[in-house]
Amino acid sequence: MIINYIYHSCYEILTDKYQIIIDYFRGPINLRKDREIIFLVSHGHEDHYTKEIHSMADWVFLWEGIDYRDEKTIPLAPGDEYLYKDISIRTSGSTDQGLSFEIGVEGKRLIHVGDLNNWIWPEDSQEERRAMEEDFLSYLSVFKKEPDILFFPVDYRLGENYDSGVDQALEILRPSLLFPLHFTEHPEILPIYKEKIKDKVRMILPDERPYQVI
Repeated sequence: MIINYIYHSCYEILTDKYQIIIDYFRGPINLRKDREIIFLVSHGHEDHYTKEIHSMADWVFLWEGIDYRDEKTIPLAPGDEYLYKDISIRTSGSTDQGLSFEIGVEGKRLIHVGDLNNWIWPEDSQEERRAMEEDFLSYLSVFKKEPDILFFPVDYRLGENYDSGVDQALEILRPSLLFPLHFTEHPEILPIYKEKIKDKVRMILPDERPYQVI
């Protein structure tokens, strides 16, 4: 299995049979003629989805709140479980919009959370913070622990709270590898966070592409 960072929250997962692309909206991508091309879409925000994927895909699995439908589109809701050939897809909700995914493929288990995070902004009240954390932990609890790979936001726009959600996710889920999402505006935070968690989990930076998962 090969994992390539594309842009923002988008990653490409290459297996022997599939090219799986999650939350694509822009960036260089080489569509493979020797693989079945599958797009997953967590939600409809413009930094996670473009209608262009429908012309590129063999299949698109997307949040049911996106109204686009064709014969290649499979809508999903939080709490769904779907088996396509030897790919399993399990969904939870989000503290922003749409879905988060647990994907089983080629003997590996991957969690891509979309925009699920403990979004605590400096101006939030204590009541808003408590409600956010409660929802975040509830959605996160749907997933099985110890995934091979966790894709999760490391977003420094949150200021001093940028690592609250990802710290909790690492503590609860205990993944083998962490790939960052949603860091586009502040990529400088990634090596800092990688150093912070070096004794807990290996974090793969975007420039380490292509990354082979053994």
